[in-house]
Amino acid sequence: MLVTLAISPVRHVFPEWKSVQNGYNRLAAERYRMGQDVRTVPLGLRQIWNPRLGVVDRCTTCHLGIEQPVLRDAAEPFRSHPTTPHKLGEIGCTICHRGQGRATTERAAHGATRHWESPMLPTYYVSGSCGSCHRERRPPEARTLSQGRRLIERSSCAACHVVPGFALDRRPGGDLSAIGSKVRPEWLYRWLKRPFDYLPKSRMPDFHLSDSEAATLAAYLLTFKNEELEASAGSALESALLVADPGAIDRGETRYRESRCISCHAQEGRGGVVGPDVGKIGSKVKPLWLDAWIRDPRTFFRDSTMPRYGLSDADRTAIVSYMMSEFVDYDSDPDETEEILALLPEPNEAVMTEGEGLYRHYGCGQCHSLSGLEIRGEFGADLTQEGVKDIDQLDFGDVPIERSLVSWLYNKMKTPRAFAENSKMPDYRFSDEQARQVTAAVLSLTGDSVPPRYLPAAVTPREFKPAGSFGRILEKYQCLACHRIRGVGGDMAPNLTREGSAAKPEWLEKYFTLPYTLRPIMTERMPDLGMAKDEIGIVVTYLTLVLADDTITQEIFSSPPDQATVEVGKELFYGKYGCQACHQVAQQGGYVGPLLDGVRDRLYSGYIYEWLLDPQRLIPDTIDPNQGLSPEEAEAITAYLYSLPPAAASPQGGPR
Repeated sequence: MLVTLAISPVRHVFPEWKSVQNGYNRLAAERYRMGQDVRTVPLGLRQIWNPRLGVVDRCTTCHLGIEQPVLRDAAEPFRSHPTTPHKLGEIGCTICHRGQGRATTERAAHGATRHWESPMLPTYYVSGSCGSCHRERRPPEARTLSQGRRLIERSSCAACHVVPGFALDRRPGGDLSAIGSKVRPEWLYRWLKRPFDYLPKSRMPDFHLSDSEAATLAAYLLTFKNEELEASAGSALESALLVADPGAIDRGETRYRESRCISCHAQEGRGGVVGPDVGKIGSKVKPLWLDAWIRDPRTFFRDSTMPRYGLSDADRTAIVSYMMSEFVDYDSDPDETEEILALLPEPNEAVMTEGEGLYRHYGCGQCHSLSGLEIRGEFGADLTQEGVKDIDQLDFGDVPIERSLVSWLYNKMKTPRAFAENSKMPDYRFSDEQARQVTAAVLSLTGDSVPPRYLPAAVTPREFKPAGSFGRILEKYQCLACHRIRGVGGDMAPNLTREGSAAKPEWLEKYFTLPYTLRPIMTERMPDLGMAKDEIGIVVTYLTLVLADDTITQEIFSSPPDQATVEVGKELFYGKYGCQACHQVAQQGGYVGPLLDGVRDRLYSGYIYEWLLDPQRLIPDTIDPNQGLSPEEAEAITAYLYSLPPAAASPQGGPR
């Protein structure tokens, strides 16, 4: 009894943290003698208490140097914390690192303490905690979390799971109501069996279907057809599309390249990423469907972002002939195709019943729509608090891995059915790095209610839905799939919010008539949409009158700048600021920014001047740095740029 009673005071006299603080004081004394402002500390427990965040942390009892930058080279636990915008003494440590904040020993604080609801995170996954406060899709300075959320968005996890912040307003997959008139039977079977064999970057996961399941599901889906396309079977149009006429194919290749389809669609991995890879589309779809799709994509998919080109019937037929003859899967085995066609069952009543059952079982309706079949609803687990799930609620099966939430989540992302063969979660073929990134993003799902004072200011996107003729043109050509206007749209092409104050209307008219590239290295280029003359007039008028900034003066030169100012600007351009590292002039320079030859024909001098002074004011997310130019320097560089003649002649006064 006496020994037992003696343990408590002895532990109090010789605690682990006292030896750590004595070690720190020795380090502080040594650094102080070296001239660094590091002071010793009195022995005693230290604690950060923040009831608003539910934080009670004693971590700084040992981690005494976290707020002293001069100790960034010290060994742990005395090293300073990396630079952060947060007040460490206010928010504490466990809010990010998790762990047992009340503990006063290294083992208890850092170790995987069983029954502690939130064990300490491995360093790689700490960025997941940023998501507790940063609810935006791309949190600043949290690359791992941002990439993980990007993968969650791309993989459409919210189609099956409740994922806070990722609710879908529409099905991410296409409408399958006409798939029987769209795709070839052998392609559909291969796609259902092994989607990544056809498209390595497929957004559709692998459900690991058996041969019988793939054949039955394919036979079921192939019964859904478009009556209009089926009625056209055997027509003169289909005959023209099926005949490999060399003249039509050559003309189709020319129009395909002029339309710059590669700006949005990749071919065998090279090209744009807005639309699907079309490198093997000739082995996938039927020619009648492809012709109808190019004529009006929203006939089959109302949410399609593909523009409706102003192609003639002859040009459209030629493009289809070219794509069907050239974009084929040369690795497909004809013998295997025959075997697949023989494997597909006849669509009798039993097959239809079984096919619909498979469609429901694997949750196809969570991403796809199918006429007459509405099965949307709760399908996967609610992930609202998945990031703090107790390990006693996890089924590890017989998998020999560390018993921790992080390890379970990572392996679930890598091999979804490792813990249970009957799991419905499909395989997204995440790489090791991608699985870690998604795990970090899931760890941010804690369900915690953070006080508003600790949340970053929410940015409410402004509504931009123009009506009238311009709105209809915007919808027809899907301009916002690539361009952003007033916070709405894509990021692939230039922001048009102030285009009326930037580009001259004469240049805009010529550009829309025949677009050309201003950045030769980029694959994604403005396609030739075949816009009608009256449509171009409406667009240019709207850009000029509505999308303008009254704080920008159109022209800052009432007369041509004098040669002395031009020479000063040239020296600043090439010497002091090195603008040629990103921009080309006379085919010399970098490829990051647009070409600047003949820029006076394209942009107002006032816009160039304002851009040089502060590019982020005009486009907040531009990568062009703010060099801190004086007004005189900005004016001189603008004068030099306005002296540049056009590049090798093209109809628009710019490079083709």
